[in-house]
Amino acid sequence: MPRTADPLAQKQKIVSAAIALYIDDRANFTIANIARKTRIKKVEIYNLFNSRSAILKYYYPLCVERYRIMTADIDDFAIWSLEEKLANFAYALFDMLQEEREFVEEHFDEAIVHGSATSRFEHDVGALLNEFIGEDCTTGWLASFLAREYVHLIGFWLADESSDAQCTMALVDKGASFVGEAVLSSALVYKGIDLTKYLVANDIVKIPLAKMILGQAMRWAR
Repeated sequence: MPRTADPLAQKQKIVSAAIALYIDDRANFTIANIARKTRIKKVEIYNLFNSRSAILKYYYPLCVERYRIMTADIDDFAIWSLEEKLANFAYALFDMLQEEREFVEEHFDEAIVHGSATSRFEHDVGALLNEFIGEDCTTGWLASFLAREYVHLIGFWLADESSDAQCTMALVDKGASFVGEAVLSSALVYKGIDLTKYLVANDIVKIPLAKMILGQAMRWAR
């Protein structure tokens, strides 16, 4: 495993302990108890995080870092299509977030969706997606846009009551296919219409991504 996994493992140990205290023993959710639980000195924790809330918020960008390490072990990942990378990232992140589902359900909306500024998680997702899209695509705004929509996608996943989150999985497949085709400028209209139909049928038109696609599809149809 890459050398960067060692400091990452320490951060993950701290974050996991913090989440456990936050969920199970809120009254004792302190840096001192995190240090006691992990056997990591308080000063070392403070060197990495400036507060308890910062530790909790780091859970989400930590997932992105874990994903980077995971894909580093995939020999042919660099030649995967954009559609494959986008879908794989979404599925992998859902699996990681599922590990702390109770925490994510309680914490994600307030800390990330309604945070006072763009979160590090959204920034890191945007940076990763920008790498996926590639330097040949000069639309850096697309990665930022998709990162924000991925935040909405997580909210949709959390609220998805379909069996095995099938509605979310279908949305990921159609969304990844649409973006992949959009960047390649191939069969864009057909993919956009397919995705739009799914969004409308499942009443997802409230999210910005759906409004954008629906409006674009209407313009194409003229």
